[in-house]
Amino acid sequence: MRVTDLTKQTSVLRNIQTNGDHLQTLQENMSSGKRINRLSDDPVGATQALDYRTKLSFFDMLKRITQQTFTWLDRSEAELTHVGDLLARVKTLVLAQANDSADASSRKVTAQEVGDIFNALVQAGNSKLGKVFIFSGSKTLTQPLVEGDSVQPAQVNAENLDTDLKFLVNVDQFHASFEGFSQHPYIVRVVKEGEVGRAQFTVSDDGGKTWSREKTLLPTVEVFNEQGASSDKVELKLADATDNLGEPKIYPKGLEFVFEPNPPVAYQGNEDKREIPTSEGILQPINVTAKDIFYANPDAPNSVNIFDMLVSIQRALDDNDGKVIEQRLEDLDRAFEQVLNKRAAIGAARKELEDQLDKVRNREFNNTKQLSELEDLNFPAAVMETNLADVRNKASLDTGARMIQPSLLNFLR
Repeated sequence: MRVTDLTKQTSVLRNIQTNGDHLQTLQENMSSGKRINRLSDDPVGATQALDYRTKLSFFDMLKRITQQTFTWLDRSEAELTHVGDLLARVKTLVLAQANDSADASSRKVTAQEVGDIFNALVQAGNSKLGKVFIFSGSKTLTQPLVEGDSVQPAQVNAENLDTDLKFLVNVDQFHASFEGFSQHPYIVRVVKEGEVGRAQFTVSDDGGKTWSREKTLLPTVEVFNEQGASSDKVELKLADATDNLGEPKIYPKGLEFVFEPNPPVAYQGNEDKREIPTSEGILQPINVTAKDIFYANPDAPNSVNIFDMLVSIQRALDDNDGKVIEQRLEDLDRAFEQVLNKRAAIGAARKELEDQLDKVRNREFNNTKQLSELEDLNFPAAVMETNLADVRNKASLDTGARMIQPSLLNFLR
């Protein structure tokens, strides 16, 4: 078979180009330190490398979130520690005022300090980290605790009036207000018609199931049912004992003044927890709410409403009631334990996150190692292959030069 010069030339150029391309690829690999620089270098390996990089990006995100969460948990624990210190101070004060050596003046001064501690607890419950509240559940932009107003207008109910009076009596003239804090829905019902000082009333604190003894209706009366819960010192204050003509108002039998539960501090957040993803893709709650810390849990019989308790202590100190002061010592112990349990929950969440962070770091190390084994260049082998490729390239250039060395004149001869 005759081999033409064009065939030889094409073969030489093709071999030189192939060796040059191989050297260029090796030079690029040596420069980048990577075996795979584009998808065509190793389609399967490039796909695996992309998967590893996606996992490493996810692990990096988890680490950043976890580090930020540590800051959140540390701040939460610091505030709970502060709350515990405040409750410990209240117990010290109560112990000092529960004995017989305390008098009305010392208890008055102590009541003022308890009021200051009350305000400090509200501030602790409204603590923020940056612009977000840490104890408001998932409603992190909503202030969790709002102090209530001790005065609320009384709702006047005429449904229990006699039928012939129901449409004749103008309930708007019986203005009244309640003053005080209580969780009980009080109902004050007139049971004997008359003007102020002559009319009689009874009180229910359980929706009308039980009623107190009959009492005289005065411009200001304490709302209290002896058959029910202990007194919260809520007072009913009548706005005016006379009508527009200056005549004494007659309070008809069956007229009711309704008191809606009025807590000293209302919780405005929700019960949802702030959650973060773990390395297993599970959402883990990492916070407690102000409701968990300060309010009684119906499912936990030993839990207490800390704000109601402090209001009761302050009221007992103002009233110089040593018996009530002494009774609140047990509630203080339960309140302190309640806060301590929440601190333990924060500590457990931090420990869990630390374990998760260790798992993330281990998985990140393993994936980084596998990615390195997949795409990193083996430099000793690459250097040897480069030397061999250089020898092949020089040999192809030399042999090519020899093959195309004869000139056209030599060929014609």
